[in-house]
Amino acid sequence: MAVDWADDAPATETAWTRLTPAERTTIERIDAERLHHERAGMSPRFADRLLEPQYAVRNRFRLWEHLIRRLEQDSLGDGYLIDLYFNDLASRDSLGTIMEAHPELAAGELGTLLTSLDRRFDAATDFDGGTERRRWTTRFESEQLSPRWSRRPRTLPWEH
Repeated sequence: MAVDWADDAPATETAWTRLTPAERTTIERIDAERLHHERAGMSPRFADRLLEPQYAVRNRFRLWEHLIRRLEQDSLGDGYLIDLYFNDLASRDSLGTIMEAHPELAAGELGTLLTSLDRRFDAATDFDGGTERRRWTTRFESEQLSPRWSRRPRTLPWEH
């Protein structure tokens, strides 16, 4: 079942229509580096078939907005496991790294979008100081994590 990003990540899709040519060029460079990285971990047979990175910048924004919309609607569902939540948080953190490395993106449409999405995430989750995260893993060091790692969904789908 394909996701209709216009319905599921409308803020991201709208932001993409407003990017400047310079912003698009920067994103294309970032995505080209990511594609090289993703292909490096594959056999040549599969690498040749990968035409764009799974974790392209646009896809990372889409996935972050997708998570937030599901949190807002309290609809993560029983199949949403803690590892998926950790992956979504790590993907969001990678957007922060991209913004830090490319201040021209942070100062534009994508910086505004990310700030808005982060506010929505904060409003749709509860602060627990990382208690829920520590129940499941010790592989993440607290001092290396963004504040989002100290927040949890209001309803824990992995508890069902």
